[in-house]
Amino acid sequence: MGALQAAQLRLVAELAEECTASARAELAGRPPSWGCPSETELVVSLVKHELMVVLGIPAGEAERLETLATRLVRVLPDTLVAVEAGRLDLSRARVLAEATAVLADAAARAVEALVLPAAGAGPWEGPSPRAWRALVHKTVVRVDADAARRRRDVAVKARAVRAWLWGDGTGVLQITAADYDIVRADRILTDLANTWPAADPADPAGAPLSMDQRRVDALMDLLRRLDLGAGSPGGPDLPRVTVRREREVGIVLHADTLFGDGPAAADPGELRGMGAPAPLDPTTARDAARTEIAAGAGTRVLLVDGDGVMQRTIRLPQAPPEGWTRPTLNTAVRAGLAEGLPALETDGYVPTVAITEHVRAVHPRCTAYDCARAARRSDLDHDQPWPRGPTSVTNLCPRCRRHHIHKTLGLLRTRLHRDGSVTTTTLLGVRVTTRPDPLPGHGLGEAYHQG
Repeated sequence: MGALQAAQLRLVAELAEECTASARAELAGRPPSWGCPSETELVVSLVKHELMVVLGIPAGEAERLETLATRLVRVLPDTLVAVEAGRLDLSRARVLAEATAVLADAAARAVEALVLPAAGAGPWEGPSPRAWRALVHKTVVRVDADAARRRRDVAVKARAVRAWLWGDGTGVLQITAADYDIVRADRILTDLANTWPAADPADPAGAPLSMDQRRVDALMDLLRRLDLGAGSPGGPDLPRVTVRREREVGIVLHADTLFGDGPAAADPGELRGMGAPAPLDPTTARDAARTEIAAGAGTRVLLVDGDGVMQRTIRLPQAPPEGWTRPTLNTAVRAGLAEGLPALETDGYVPTVAITEHVRAVHPRCTAYDCARAARRSDLDHDQPWPRGPTSVTNLCPRCRRHHIHKTLGLLRTRLHRDGSVTTTTLLGVRVTTRPDPLPGHGLGEAYHQG
């Protein structure tokens, strides 16, 4: 299959190149006509049309195929070879091609050289699709942080709200905005939902409402009251959210990045809270963290060993008025260690706050293969059922309710290893292992990477 796909991509690239050359030759020397698109626009549209006709595919698919083929043939030939050999599937190749489009060709090939070894000998040996996407995007930031920041600025400027109806009685409201604003909005929605009735007040039987239903109902109620206007019955007597325990947005970055000095000063940070962590270029991560700290957000320090494996978390008091400096942060960490840290195991079934925070820091999302459910919206599952298995950080991991039920019913078998990796055996006997995402500074090609 891979060999056939690679052959098709090479043919598409060759066809596009031949069509482009013919079109430019035909247009050469002709004066521009009023109202006519530019020569580049004409060539692009012509190539797309030729592919549509030759391959019998829609316009959007023709454009995507030509872009992918041209980029793999001209810029990322090693990726195309990996597809041909069956080491990389086409969807992962597309992720790599699209994510590196913002980079100069040499930088794109540097990303390619870093991530291709992680693909393994085949798709099942390498990272899951979501993990692959996260790895590629983080490596793009690592190779050229300025280009990644420019891409981010362009994307944020294109923020938008769109709405459409499905025709089945429902519709979609889609908001595209800066990632840290979306994370904050998501948490506020959950906080609002926690103030909403847990049972449907319109149902005489009091049917329970899911968290997603409560989140939708709370948001629609808020917008409805804004629409009614002040002074109207049911108007905007807006709720004040008081259930939040902290102001943290979920920005994780190496101390070197925060202070702008040290080996990891130029390494990416990450934004957590919406499933797979999203990479932040070092400038954005540093600025966002400082802004949150200045606004009163709590600070938690993640202590790691030489391999970047997290050992403990320390929650610090509020930062000094001038913000953290490396000496004041080190002093606060030493004081926390001297006071003694809470145990990471308990005799009871319910995990303590310290255990919960530790597990969610190691695993920011559900540990099932390629699941994007955030850890804070997942169950903390005893891998070995309690009381046979302890309530400890070595026996707990986040699983979304669906995968938790699959495991409980025996549809999946799992084993949580001491390094945080989880091996899952499916009902058909397929075995896959998921591993915790490396913390900033310890990722592929970063300052403290031990690979």
